[in-house]
Amino acid sequence: MKIDGQLMEQWEPKVQKIVSNTYVVGLDREDIAQELRIALIKAARGFEEDRGILFHTYLHTAMINTVRSLIAKAQRQLLTESFDRTYETEAGESLPQTSEVQLALADIDEFTHDVEVEELLVGANLTFQESQFVALRLEGLTMEEITEDLQESAYKLRQGVREKLQGVLYGEEETTQG
Repeated sequence: MKIDGQLMEQWEPKVQKIVSNTYVVGLDREDIAQELRIALIKAARGFEEDRGILFHTYLHTAMINTVRSLIAKAQRQLLTESFDRTYETEAGESLPQTSEVQLALADIDEFTHDVEVEELLVGANLTFQESQFVALRLEGLTMEEITEDLQESAYKLRQGVREKLQGVLYGEEETTQG
């Protein structure tokens, strides 16, 4: 695939759409956009037309993986500080903060085999609408598109999913009923 200004111009709207839906601690929007443009160039270099997939699909996967890598890197940097903190128990003992979730976030590539997203979602007892919300977000739909599709506030659904997942991850009581 030819890498030139036309290719970059053609896919810039996709870069901007992903940037508009992405937040990474420590990076501004232009930093994220530049990382996605680099992913575009790498995808164009590595794309093989004879493999039977569309370039759009190949590029989307590359860009999503880039965003995931940026988020994982930012989480590792944040967690480095939190592992040094200690917390007092009711008995006055000092304990380091080392939850399973923190370990997962510290090295997400190694931990993905132990924590399955599907298991987390089943354990969270999501409502049908909340499950639909998760599926649509994973497909890349915006919050506005999801609200339109489901005829319910995507922001409200997201909050319900977050609360239920926190309950599963941290062993808390379920705080919302769905």
